[in-house]
Amino acid sequence: MDSENRTRYEWIALRCQSGEPGAFEDLIAVMERPLLYYATSLTGNTDSGLDVLQDVWIKAFRGIRGLKEPGSLRAWLYSITHGIAVDRIRRNSSREQAEKVQLDNSMEAAEPSFAEEDSAALHQALSEIGFKHREVLVLHFLEDLSMAEIAKVVGCSEGTVKSRIYYAKKAMKQILIGGGYGTKK
Repeated sequence: MDSENRTRYEWIALRCQSGEPGAFEDLIAVMERPLLYYATSLTGNTDSGLDVLQDVWIKAFRGIRGLKEPGSLRAWLYSITHGIAVDRIRRNSSREQAEKVQLDNSMEAAEPSFAEEDSAALHQALSEIGFKHREVLVLHFLEDLSMAEIAKVVGCSEGTVKSRIYYAKKAMKQILIGGGYGTKK
């Protein structure tokens, strides 16, 4: 993320911490869509994603004044989202079932530069890889979090994040090639 955006998020966090009227609404306006996408990709459907997001906003509202590093606002919000989503998944199914959670295929593409069929193929492929691989891909490529930020969000080392991204990309490539996308190099 560039320094201009980092400064923008830090400013929103500081405004929220000081209790400025409208600051939390600004935070929601900026972060609602990416957090909903992340929550939905983890839980497997939009309704569960919305439930998670509601809990995220409550927890964020109650805890934002205690955020020690306002510059880490995005990673903090993703970490909250991750924790609540994982708790929800654990409540609703066994660990093995959580690994098989599917994305809602009707979600919009994060990048408008893709053709609609490419977006659908990417979302389908993303839904076919395991939970741990899917979450790091979403955070890194769609939400533009750094390796260190992802490691904090998912609770593992940066090396593990890099490994998961490597294997996730490899799995995505195989799925897409199997579906007739890309080339077999």
